[in-house]
Amino acid sequence: MPKLLNYSGFCENLKEVTSPKPIIKRRFHPDGLFSEQIFGPIKNYTCQCGTYYGISKSGGTCPICNVDIVSSVERRRRFAKITLPIPVVNPLFYDLLVSLGGSEIKKIIDVIMRDEKSILFIHDEEFVVTTDPESIPSGAQSFERVDAIKELVETLSERLSNDGIKEWEMVKNNIDKLLLDEVIVLPADLRPTSKGINNTNQKADTINRYYTQILTKREIMLSTIIDIKQDKSIYYQYYGPLQKDVNELYNHILEKLSKKEGLIRGNILGKRIDFSGRAVIIPDPLLKIDQCCLPYLMILELFKIRIAKKLIEKNKFKMINQAVDFIEKCIELDSPALFEIAKEVIDGEVCLLNRQPSLHRLSMVGFYIKISLDKIIKIHPLSCAGFNADFDGDQMAVYIAITEEAKQEIIDKCLITKNFINPSNGNLAPTPSQDIVLGIYALTSGAFPDLNDEVEYKGKTITKGRKKFNLCFPIDYEIIDEVIDKKKLLKILNDIESKYSHIIMSKVLDKIKKIGFKYSTMFGATISLGQCKIKGIRSFRDSLYESEDVSQQLDKVNSKDTTNMLKENFSYAYMIESGSRGSWDQARQILLTRGFISNFNLQILPNAIKHSLIEGLTKREFFNSTYGCRKGLLDVALNTGTSGYLSRKLIFACVNVEVDPELNDCGTGDGLEIYVEDENMALLLIDRYYMYQGEDIKVTMENYKDIVGKNLLFRSPIFCKSKHLCHKCYGDLWRKLHSRYVGVIAAQSLGECNTQLVLRTFHTSGVATSKGGDSMHQDDIVGDLSSASKCLHDVKSSNYKSIVDRLFKIYNTNRKIYHVHFECVVSQLMWVGYKKWRLLSNRDEVPPEYVSVQSVPSNESWLLGLAFSRPRQHIVRGVFEAGNYYGVMDKLLTGEDINK
Repeated sequence: MPKLLNYSGFCENLKEVTSPKPIIKRRFHPDGLFSEQIFGPIKNYTCQCGTYYGISKSGGTCPICNVDIVSSVERRRRFAKITLPIPVVNPLFYDLLVSLGGSEIKKIIDVIMRDEKSILFIHDEEFVVTTDPESIPSGAQSFERVDAIKELVETLSERLSNDGIKEWEMVKNNIDKLLLDEVIVLPADLRPTSKGINNTNQKADTINRYYTQILTKREIMLSTIIDIKQDKSIYYQYYGPLQKDVNELYNHILEKLSKKEGLIRGNILGKRIDFSGRAVIIPDPLLKIDQCCLPYLMILELFKIRIAKKLIEKNKFKMINQAVDFIEKCIELDSPALFEIAKEVIDGEVCLLNRQPSLHRLSMVGFYIKISLDKIIKIHPLSCAGFNADFDGDQMAVYIAITEEAKQEIIDKCLITKNFINPSNGNLAPTPSQDIVLGIYALTSGAFPDLNDEVEYKGKTITKGRKKFNLCFPIDYEIIDEVIDKKKLLKILNDIESKYSHIIMSKVLDKIKKIGFKYSTMFGATISLGQCKIKGIRSFRDSLYESEDVSQQLDKVNSKDTTNMLKENFSYAYMIESGSRGSWDQARQILLTRGFISNFNLQILPNAIKHSLIEGLTKREFFNSTYGCRKGLLDVALNTGTSGYLSRKLIFACVNVEVDPELNDCGTGDGLEIYVEDENMALLLIDRYYMYQGEDIKVTMENYKDIVGKNLLFRSPIFCKSKHLCHKCYGDLWRKLHSRYVGVIAAQSLGECNTQLVLRTFHTSGVATSKGGDSMHQDDIVGDLSSASKCLHDVKSSNYKSIVDRLFKIYNTNRKIYHVHFECVVSQLMWVGYKKWRLLSNRDEVPPEYVSVQSVPSNESWLLGLAFSRPRQHIVRGVFEAGNYYGVMDKLLTGEDINK
């Protein structure tokens, strides 16, 4: 039986608490619940009477007050015990018995524990409880009080262990733990108390009340002159309340551990942490991609000691405290006197920048530090995408590396140049947008007459503008001679990232940033209302609504002809065509017609809003159009929390999915059938292995087009036989992720997308889009989030393929996410009892049971099960299956090597 039941072994050398009085003569009672003699001193290396103090006396014991001269940290570590005058039933053992024997055994034990008249006897090998002694057959053995409970459990465990039930065998071997003679007392600093003057207004942790009640009853029982065990009615008078107090103490400890406010979730899992500094962010186009600029005053505070040491080195001060005082004076007066020294100190230093909400790994990235006298943090414009940052008042937190090891880890793993790839889809994370895209579009499309002359470049004739663009790329990269919009630019940059080192990629991004900003500024794009008017717009709009059939009108409004008409006549079409800002749907609503909108029930209203926003709407049109705006605002408000909580549950469900760096192949012959619809889907299967004629063939950038249109059997995490995934089942993607914890990355990929699904609704504002056919029902973007949530929660009637396909379809409508991430999530939903289906030796004979994503953490990790729900069930299971379900969180808390 695990340590959880081994009270006597744990209590053997513990000191004993005997007094219910916590304080005596304005000091903690030497035998009380907060005793310095038992739990250690309140002040570091200082005894209670103050005779011995200081670290030089460490390790000794004061001969006067008998307090150990040790650190006050001991008060968080030292346990104690309360010895009970009469034994009571161990509440944990009671839960074990109830879980094994069910309601029958619970009913018998409860009667024996409560009713002083109860007698247990055995008749025809059956247990009978009676309150009438005369009803006991002659010759039958009878038992009373806790002896009756002990006999009941001993006999049952003897019978059932002989039948081969291993749980009852464990009970039989540990029958001596059924009754408690001692109660463990938690360390004093884990249940704090505070005392006022003259012991008034004393506040203490609730758990102390239960200990005090037990100690008070113990004192009463020890001081009574009657032999309690002699008379049954007197025995129960004392036993009942004592048993109740022990049970309440046990229940209170379980409550402290579990639920949202409990110790585990409240203090360990996903708490907000302190940051070194925090400020509003702005872009600084002069920075390099791996740099950020911190405020001078923040650097004075963060590097105070280092700056003080530098001042002493330069003979400005002789004492460290004088230097620190001077730095604090500079901070107070906002004096730039130390600017040059601060600049010298931060040379080569790195920091982590974090923007909340931290939805994925790219929300916390490392940068080299620069300094400025402004009071804001400046970041590189291209680093915004990973943070999902804009500059409308967003703030970021700064974290400084304290040790050399931490600094080196930021440089090796967290620096933005080491995190150019988005783990969810393999695309480039720092992506150009808006001004940069517009500048490059203008440069390559001939918007500058003086740059349209043709010149020779690497044996090819191109315009001066396009030559300038090509100079941003490595010398051996192929020449690009076409108009570059956002899609083409991202494709080129992704290609360069895959072919060149991160150092070259950094230089390319900085050159793209520089040239994009330069030429967008020179281009001087601006918008005026006068230029937004289009001739012949009314006749074209009338043609859209000439049909009486609403679905035909909807198709015409959203047709390519409408888009082409806007492209030809809209003065600012270049903004949309370049991909820098806006969409043709927005242009259509502003210039031509708002079109059809849907109501709260997602039914498309039959009366179109015919006028455009520039013309202005009629009263009726304005009222109808408010449906979509209100729905957008409501959806964001109501669903952002749902999205975040689903992300959290996904993380806890997948936290234990990891790749084994040493295991190439687990040897499974099973695979997941995937139909590769198009090239986009094939790209999301890059670095994966599929089975063909007895071989495992890898999908690469060279051969991915060959699998389009085929049904293939892919090696998958769903079927991996290894506890930690092998390389063949997961694919070679793990090498690019810089992490073996692929489950967390999968959960983050889906979780980050959840939030984007919600926020997209805000921008569409209920405007209807054409689906073809006669359907007058509009797809709801938040409906996608609901569908995904349903897929992950209500899975009983599903199968792995349908869940993977459904999730892949939902998420990849608007985003691109690797197929393997969905498989990692679904593999965690497949169980048989408390064992993962994929790890069963006979899984071909046993169909998997699909469990909700909410149940997965408690199936896999004892700690997470205890934290989330039904703590009793998980404590009992921990006793019977110790070590059988042990996750990363459990290892972190017990200090074990998480890589084992």
